[in-house]
Amino acid sequence: MKASFLIAGFSLVLMFFSSQGQAQTTLEEYNYATKGYRVQIESGLDMKKGYTFEEINSIRLSYTTGGFRETEFKALFKEGTKKPAAILCIYSCSDNPSKEYLCIPQPNSPRELWDSTYAKIATFEGENATALMWGLAKLSSYYGMK
Repeated sequence: MKASFLIAGFSLVLMFFSSQGQAQTTLEEYNYATKGYRVQIESGLDMKKGYTFEEINSIRLSYTTGGFRETEFKALFKEGTKKPAAILCIYSCSDNPSKEYLCIPQPNSPRELWDSTYAKIATFEGENATALMWGLAKLSSYYGMK
């Protein structure tokens, strides 16, 4: 059931990407979104040369217990392009100080990138999976209104 909801969310995001053109996310871009960006932020380094991030939205679910789950989305743009190379999802929750960095690649990107994304989202369970799905639904709605 969890996987069905997450797949539905990614399908909506893919519909947006499909309408935006046929670019591919490269392995370098994927690795930057999932690993390099974290190092950059934690170390106070400059943005990767030739790229920019555009804030998309941030969705925070608060619970009656005082805890929260948050999904933050950023579009990664290569200099001189109008379409995102990938979408970065930064997932956090109040009961765990570490953040998860997921990359949503362009639809026609190499299968290996999509397999890596699938493997990452498959680790989300319970309220974490629900919060991630809620964030993806909001992301899809955001792009659907553009």
